[in-house]
Amino acid sequence: MNKWLTIGISVAVSAFLGANAILLFSDKSVISKDVYVHDYERLAAGDFEESLPKESLVAPLDTTTVYVESEDTIQDWLVKEGDAVKAGDELATLNTSTADEQREVWESEKEALERQVTEINATISTLQSDRATAQSTSSSTGNATDNVTENTDDQTVNVDVNVDVGVDVSQDGAFAQAIAEAEQKLSEVNQQLQVVDAQLAQEGAAAIISPVEGIVSTIRDKNDRLAIEIYSIDKIIVTYATDEQWQDVQVDDRVRLQADGMEQSIEGTVTQVSQVPAQDSEFLTAYKALDPKDHKNPLAYYEVRIQPKEPITNLPFGNNTNAMVLVNEAQQAVAVQSAWLNNRFDNKAGAHVVNKYGYAVKTPVTIAFDLKTRSVITEGLKVGSVVVYEPQINDYRYAPAIFYPMPIASPSWESAKAFGWKNYLKYLAR
Repeated sequence: MNKWLTIGISVAVSAFLGANAILLFSDKSVISKDVYVHDYERLAAGDFEESLPKESLVAPLDTTTVYVESEDTIQDWLVKEGDAVKAGDELATLNTSTADEQREVWESEKEALERQVTEINATISTLQSDRATAQSTSSSTGNATDNVTENTDDQTVNVDVNVDVGVDVSQDGAFAQAIAEAEQKLSEVNQQLQVVDAQLAQEGAAAIISPVEGIVSTIRDKNDRLAIEIYSIDKIIVTYATDEQWQDVQVDDRVRLQADGMEQSIEGTVTQVSQVPAQDSEFLTAYKALDPKDHKNPLAYYEVRIQPKEPITNLPFGNNTNAMVLVNEAQQAVAVQSAWLNNRFDNKAGAHVVNKYGYAVKTPVTIAFDLKTRSVITEGLKVGSVVVYEPQINDYRYAPAIFYPMPIASPSWESAKAFGWKNYLKYLAR
């Protein structure tokens, strides 16, 4: 009798304990429980920066090109590559027999360029009107081409001025971009017109003169014509973004610049990020030599122009500089371990934050950018918030209460000896 009673009691107690365990610890349990959390962090404010190191080069802010019909029109060269010139300085004298012919060429160019200015201004006006009335998927294009033929006694002079201002608004996605491209074309034509006007302003067209102050960079054949390129006195920094970097670098990004010859680093600002691959030039060739990395797309080099906030007159053109582009910045923000976030999609995720009652509440957060193993948060968390990490919390349908490891503080051996054995005896006797 005692044996069966004992067995019955044991079974009853076991069933009772098992039922309570199921009610308490099962996934469908509604009984609140405390969860032990070992990993937690109280957030503090800080400044976070994500930088992109780039090789870069000193380049002219502007380049002015003076064209001469042919080498035969030149009597004497008055400058050489590397010479400094001022606006109005003579670059070369013309042969007397060809001076009139050269002047006719400039007059023909001026007429053609003036028509280009009119056409481009009309295109800009059309774009601005379309921008106010049409959808962003509309398109507007303008193309201005002039072929002017001048007959002289000895030869026929063909002047071909072609400025393509075609823009695809639907592709760019914004009329502002289309207008900016047309205005850039207008600026280039006006620059050519300025050069021609400067040449025609001299009496007799006896010499080729410089329309700007700068440095003569090259004298070479260009498009079957003799071209004299003049670098402006003002200098900028040029680098190139590859296809995977183009999305990261933005206009107005801050840049830190350092180079031999600078006493200390200076700041700059990204002023332009090209949308088309860079054409072959001495600067692109030099950049590829400084940063010889293989890329799947050989065309994917996009020019990035950086304006220093301080003059860099002590650096020569082509000088190598180190540019640190700050592609992401957050001032007085908070950051958490990226692995502690859950259900992440793009820049949205969730984090468990301890509220004032001690419960781990799942909170949606917005991620600005990732920096090594941490994610910088712009929304959802604030300074002083306690973020916890425990995968088990995700299994609960409610916000469980949590408790942390017991804080343990051990005195150093030096402080223990300094306390003295008499004090130990005093406290032990209590």
